[in-house]
Amino acid sequence: MPRSAKKLSLDVPDYEKIREAAETAVRNELGAIARPDDRVERAAETIRQADAEIALHIEDRNAALASLYFHDLYEGAHLGRMAGITKNAVREIQSQAVYGDPKKRLPARMSDKELQKIARKAKVPHITDSPGETLRENGKIIEAARARRGVAVVFMRDAALALSEEPYGWDGPKIAEHAGVGKKLIWQQQAAARAARERAQKQR
Repeated sequence: MPRSAKKLSLDVPDYEKIREAAETAVRNELGAIARPDDRVERAAETIRQADAEIALHIEDRNAALASLYFHDLYEGAHLGRMAGITKNAVREIQSQAVYGDPKKRLPARMSDKELQKIARKAKVPHITDSPGETLRENGKIIEAARARRGVAVVFMRDAALALSEEPYGWDGPKIAEHAGVGKKLIWQQQAAARAARERAQKQR
């Protein structure tokens, strides 16, 4: 029996514009900071803020998606577009909700009754208070935060590399302490910045 595969009567957000606006705001802010010690500190704070924002909203987003898919029988691909995530991410949320393991795949071609049955067995919460709005609004917040984070990481790694070179000559522990992060992260970011610089030089 074919699935219902309903679609929400809500406008799908323009995630490309949401991400672009978030990236531009961070790029303008961090790009205006001349000193690498100030820039690495502000970039690290931007990353922490984005991580906190994602953590605050991701459970509600995932719970809404699982509820809409399993209990209310909405189309998975449509829910992914509403949340601004890929089909693989949707499948991982579904699997996490049922099995507690995002990598364990659900059986293929399940009917509506089978979906609802497996959801009841796994005790997937059925959210009845505007789950579509919850999915969409949390999706917008999360994707904007991820976009800000992505730009901040690039600024942080470049600033960390600049601080390790002349005229600053800071070592990894000093940069890490100043930015409020672990030494290992700084070393990883410096390595990534060096690799990016080498790639850019080869392309010239």
